[in-house]
Amino acid sequence: MGEVYQAADSKLGRNVAIKLLPEAVTHDPDRAARFDREARVLAALNHPSIATIYGVEESGGRKYLVMELVPGETLADRIKLGAIPIADALNIAIQITQALEAAHEKGIIHRDLKPANVKITPDGKVKVLDFGLAKAYETETSNASLSNSPTLSLAATQQGMILGTAAYMSPEQAKGRAVDKRTDIFAFGCLLFEMLTGKPAFEGEDVPEVLGAVLKSDPVWTQLPEDLPPGIHHLLRLCLEKNAKNRRSDATDVRLDIEQALKEPAPATQTSSEIVKRPLWRRAIPVVIALAMFTSIAGFAAWHLKPSPNAMIVRFPFTVPDGERFTNTGRQLVSISPDGSQFVYVANFRLYLKPMRELSSVFIEGTYLGSGVLNPVFSPDNLSVAFFSNGEKTLKRIAVTGGAPITLGTLDSPYGMSWGPDNEILVGQGSKGIVRVFANGGKPETIITVKPNELAHGPQMLPGGDAILFTLASGNAADRWNKAQIVVQSLKSGERKVLIEGGSDARYLPTGHLIYTLSGALLAMPFDVKRLAVTGGPVPIVEGIQTAGGNTGTGQFSISENGSLVYIPGDGSAPKSTLALMDRNGHPNPLGLPNMAYWHPRISPNGKQLAVSSDDGKEQIVWIYNLDGKTSMRRLTFGGKNLLPVWSPDSQRVLFQSDREGDAGLFWQRADGTGVAERVTKPEGEWTSHRADAWAPDGQTFLFTALKPGDASIWTYSLRDKKAYLFSDAPSWQQSSAFSPDGRWVAYVSEEPGRKVYVEPFPATGAKFLITKDGGNHPVWSPDGRELIFMDDMNNGQLYSVAIATQPSLTFGNPVALPIKGFLQRVGSWRDYDISPDGKQLLVVLPPGTASSDAPQALQIQVVLNWFEELKQRMASH
Repeated sequence: MGEVYQAADSKLGRNVAIKLLPEAVTHDPDRAARFDREARVLAALNHPSIATIYGVEESGGRKYLVMELVPGETLADRIKLGAIPIADALNIAIQITQALEAAHEKGIIHRDLKPANVKITPDGKVKVLDFGLAKAYETETSNASLSNSPTLSLAATQQGMILGTAAYMSPEQAKGRAVDKRTDIFAFGCLLFEMLTGKPAFEGEDVPEVLGAVLKSDPVWTQLPEDLPPGIHHLLRLCLEKNAKNRRSDATDVRLDIEQALKEPAPATQTSSEIVKRPLWRRAIPVVIALAMFTSIAGFAAWHLKPSPNAMIVRFPFTVPDGERFTNTGRQLVSISPDGSQFVYVANFRLYLKPMRELSSVFIEGTYLGSGVLNPVFSPDNLSVAFFSNGEKTLKRIAVTGGAPITLGTLDSPYGMSWGPDNEILVGQGSKGIVRVFANGGKPETIITVKPNELAHGPQMLPGGDAILFTLASGNAADRWNKAQIVVQSLKSGERKVLIEGGSDARYLPTGHLIYTLSGALLAMPFDVKRLAVTGGPVPIVEGIQTAGGNTGTGQFSISENGSLVYIPGDGSAPKSTLALMDRNGHPNPLGLPNMAYWHPRISPNGKQLAVSSDDGKEQIVWIYNLDGKTSMRRLTFGGKNLLPVWSPDSQRVLFQSDREGDAGLFWQRADGTGVAERVTKPEGEWTSHRADAWAPDGQTFLFTALKPGDASIWTYSLRDKKAYLFSDAPSWQQSSAFSPDGRWVAYVSEEPGRKVYVEPFPATGAKFLITKDGGNHPVWSPDGRELIFMDDMNNGQLYSVAIATQPSLTFGNPVALPIKGFLQRVGSWRDYDISPDGKQLLVVLPPGTASSDAPQALQIQVVLNWFEELKQRMASH
């Protein structure tokens, strides 16, 4: 639950323990506030057998607990030496029950009582640690719905729902149900049994088996000492009752039972032998139900990761913590290590590591690099992760423990990549083919080229090191990845062979199969890697996998070499969202429009309509909607991919990006749908696409962002001259520009380095003013020009306001946080909010479940252990 250090309290002249809280707690305001409340309650505990909390402090952006420093060894250390003599064990047990009594009287449940949380001082005193901290650390809970199916699927489960360590969990805790003080009594029974025998009450080779024993089996009672008082035998049975209603319910009663047992005469040796031993077949019942309960702990405990013959298939969801949103969703978001022990995912423009054995994920220090990271992939030794820095346009690698990332080379944004056993990283580069980069650095080398209008995605070196498997798409249609070819190409001869027509993001598995995605489904085909030939037809294996929504051929899944699968659930399209008007206090009013993958909403200057684009992975459309609600949403664009609408100042036309003529230029069209769309700009030379940003008030000039590989610049376009002009010749990536209402200033985002908001005169004079010193994105002016609003997409979409004046000269204040946070569907390149002409409301894109009228919907990553077994079963049945 955090790093612990010994420290000296110079004010009070005492030694203390300092426990640093995980960043997930410190940086989440809701969890931090909840932790403070819980810590205040815990600080009220004053008992000689409970480690005291002195206070909650904060320094350098990290919260920490100041606690009593308890010398000595833990009960876990003591048990490692073997069974504890009966008298000593019962003395320790009495002190533990006294601690439980004191806490339960104040309504505090430990929830994570285990040997590691009990300390024994050199003078034999017992101190129970971390009382109630499991509750203080947890995220919001929910009820679990368990499946009885043999594959043990589980409905949505909140992270942190089950607390405690597997061998000491009560059955109700393992099932994810509400717990009370009786769950501590069960854990106490486990501790007492282990003290007396030197062995856990519930054992197994892995966590599923341990939880299976907790739920279905009895301890091996014959392991108890023969001279144990009969009353302790009876007490242990009452403490370890599966049904909480039949369990000893009060710590005081438990203490009195122990004290009474100590007064009894020693038992005859036949006591333990007369205990009826449960038949072996009963103890070995398959733990199907138990495994289903295990799924809800979301990968909390450790398990052996080597698959065994006929291994049970286990599924569970990992719920992404509140405040984290998947970012840069057009590229790979999740990657599992080759040994299946951990996975990483991209959220809030950084990498998070989720060890399978841990309850929660941790931020990998060193991966917050401005515009974020793309396409994480593990090294073969499981110790490093390679990723693409979107802001720097470089490939980097970093240790999973964090630190300073190492730059490997400069590239375009990846179209999938893999890290092979020869320490070579293969990176898809779309129209530039496939490059090879060595993990120790060096100049990237192009090893496969493609024809004009083709895109290479997802390269993987096949066994033998001579052939590369990849996806080859062509054209600009939104469904090109569903129509792509999966090919293999020899590095020696250059011969290319088509394996599959229709599908993308193929991977070769050591089971002898190719898997690939098609319309959100994962399919498999038998594959002879020696002959480089498919030997059977496709078989659907997993339905409902999120894809990149047509931007690339990415399927959001990853598979370990030992057969574990992680994937982000979806329907094969970009994540859906809804639209709402939100007041300045953060209260949303949904517009009642259909849930779609909305992007870039804009309110017309007259306040009567909105324009918004959508992308379902097949089509990208600009829509118009009358805000009076009297008519349905109307489709404005037809043909090609059409995105990112911007209104003209007179509310008559909409400017948008379209590839209908083969390039991503800008077109405009009357908002009432009459007439045809007219081209305004055409990318030329090294520039590949244009994105409209904002109009000047005079209606004769607009701002747009021009992009090329590794760079973005802000340009202006004059309708009078019918020409484009570079706004500011800056060496860094610039985008997301906005005119002030008087047309004299431009706010924009620049990364030089680090993402920040600047304001510069128009026309540009070379002078510029830094508005945000730490982060900031997507600035927009209030209609009266007295306020600049921007978003911190590294902080869960927090909106900030800066008071600003443009007359007679530019003056501005410090950013002030607005009570609006966490509403963004997709933080990243697009400004998914706009301000109304009266400045009183925001038009926002909301994830489903964000609005108060919707049911909560958490982001999840699905985990399937021993997935190769399911693959083999499915393939064998076809």
